[in-house]
Amino acid sequence: MKLFTSPTSPYARLVRVTLIEKHLQDRVDYRFVDPWASPAELLAVNTNCRVPTLVMPSGQVLTEAGVIVLFLERRYPEPRLMPRDAVERVHARLGQALGCVDAGVGVITERRYGDPDTPLARRRFEALRRATDSVADDVDPGASAQDPDLGDLAAALALDWVRFRFGAEVPWRDRQPAVGDWLDQLLGRMSFAATTPPDA
Repeated sequence: MKLFTSPTSPYARLVRVTLIEKHLQDRVDYRFVDPWASPAELLAVNTNCRVPTLVMPSGQVLTEAGVIVLFLERRYPEPRLMPRDAVERVHARLGQALGCVDAGVGVITERRYGDPDTPLARRRFEALRRATDSVADDVDPGASAQDPDLGDLAAALALDWVRFRFGAEVPWRDRQPAVGDWLDQLLGRMSFAATTPPDA
């Protein structure tokens, strides 16, 4: 498999974390690219020029983090990241976490390329705050970090990314210290330690 990825993309990090949790990292050729630079190699397999993009040995191309991690869970079911009795909950938490990241990416894009004082920019920031609180509220801080499911991994990734990108602007840990402790345990896993963004 070939994975087009970026060291700072939260979407790509979710796929990289999942690959490590499934012990598949050595079966992947990682291609680190800057999607904003529209590299020809990435454009050749994904006209949207987005990471993550996973190219299978057959040549089939999979795009979008949610699609890729659910494919990996189905194609490589062990070790299981989606307990049979919690499929709906894991799907819900995955969507919730990716929605939080989407809101944050919208804020960053507006600030970088638009006007951060427009009603749209303010609406996106409020969506980010609500989404972050929602992800944190849905964490069970008493859950063991030794056996996380895909919902746990996605929630941890989203909360850590909000901390990384927005710091004091979205101080979710002040309200949810027990969830912060839970996150610290998850971040100690090899899958997260090996995919920490630069300057985090």
